[in-house]
Amino acid sequence: MTSRRGFTLLEMSITLAVLLIASGLVVPALVDFGQTPARRTAGALIELLTTARHIAIDSNVTVTVVLDPETGRYRADSTGLLGSGPVSEGEVAFDGLEELVTESARLTWRFRPDGGALGDTVVVRGQEGSLVLSVDRWNGVARTDAQ
Repeated sequence: MTSRRGFTLLEMSITLAVLLIASGLVVPALVDFGQTPARRTAGALIELLTTARHIAIDSNVTVTVVLDPETGRYRADSTGLLGSGPVSEGEVAFDGLEELVTESARLTWRFRPDGGALGDTVVVRGQEGSLVLSVDRWNGVARTDAQ
């Protein structure tokens, strides 16, 4: 018998099937399937609140964050033994596909130097679902939960 070089059709088919299965497992992890708007806005809010909490603890001051849910504009102020003053001001960018749902005209969170916090709860509603953003009153950690 003579030896042949190359691959058989069966070997090529099995290799192709393995590649298809592997890509089927990887692709969903790379694609967000349109669920990012609510998560992106909630993530930006959590980052803002986490920063305010860290400033309150590290600087031994009370930090108050006030947010306009319609425009996304916020202002953070501190109050401590040496007086009070602005910490930061800015805007949380919305993609137009999500909104903050609340009955309050202004959302307010207050972070104490001991790590505790008081604040509003808000629903971040996107096309694919909603997330409830809240702050734990005992440790001041901001988190989201599915609605």
